[in-house]
Amino acid sequence: MKKWNTILNHMEEIIVSITLSLGVFITFLEIVLRIFDMTLGFSFEASIYLLITCGLIGASIGVREKVHIGIDIIVKQFPFAIQKLIGVGALCLCILFCLVITILGIQHIQILYSFGQVTPEMEIPVYIPKSIVPISFALMSLRFIQELIHYFKKPINQEEGEGS
Repeated sequence: MKKWNTILNHMEEIIVSITLSLGVFITFLEIVLRIFDMTLGFSFEASIYLLITCGLIGASIGVREKVHIGIDIIVKQFPFAIQKLIGVGALCLCILFCLVITILGIQHIQILYSFGQVTPEMEIPVYIPKSIVPISFALMSLRFIQELIHYFKKPINQEEGEGS
């Protein structure tokens, strides 16, 4: 299991690195070409899809690294047992939200696939770039589930809980 998690970690990081680099490069190249009254034609659409992919996969990395915003100042006012309960509840709500978006995203992709619509500039099927939504939210669901499992497996004492 740890091996698969490591592979997934590396895949996420590689995808974010490539999409961010390509998005920035294509945007920069388009700016330079416009100085010479030239254009790539597809750069605007490509950079949008690449940077959205970077952001959504990056959100999964954020869940993995526990860098998403929390409201610790309010939670710390409660006893430790209530803090743990709030933590579990928050994780369950995050899992539920991500799973709902994943399911709705899959349904949306199925509809787009049946229409056969293509993107205006790159002329690729619309469902291809938009499939990042269910993929990324499925990854976030997985990361929140891993965090929930870790939350139950590794009990923390009250002193550690107050500092994190």
